[in-house]
Amino acid sequence: MLLKWENPLLSLLQKISYFPERSTEQAAFALITAELEGEKCYLLQWNPKWQCYNFIGGKVENGKKDNNNFANTIRREVKEEMGIELEGLLVEREIKQIQLWQFSKREKKLKPYRFSVFEICFFPDLPVERQKIKRALCWLSSKHDNIYVSQKEILKLETNAGKPISKTVKLVLADLNML
Repeated sequence: MLLKWENPLLSLLQKISYFPERSTEQAAFALITAELEGEKCYLLQWNPKWQCYNFIGGKVENGKKDNNNFANTIRREVKEEMGIELEGLLVEREIKQIQLWQFSKREKKLKPYRFSVFEICFFPDLPVERQKIKRALCWLSSKHDNIYVSQKEILKLETNAGKPISKTVKLVLADLNML
């Protein structure tokens, strides 16, 4: 939850193109979509630490052999969070790097972030209907709650079940012209 003064400050900072390189947090997100009942939906994952749904992904962690590489990060995160070993099972394509100022709940301060967004295509060589594979992805993770959400849900930052969606999801998709 943002404090009263944070929304105007965040709006102003989003318009500023200065991002200090040394202190910018880096993270990679998986953009996984499916057509459900004729509507484009996005696969999100419940983050119990932040108490909201967000993209599957996470911070670049060189201690986990990411080597300051966003592609290494997204492969590791998909493996950790969805239980999918990536060799031959998916194709990832970086579609954009986005810089945003965000409020760090953990550190209780505004911080610059660089998010690298990857479009993920699972099982590219299987002759199976792509939408069936994408719908099945909700159940691949044993330790996380995955859900597809509509654009309408993202715009109101709340799932149909009343659970919160991270504002980051809305900001990233807006920057990608997907909302």
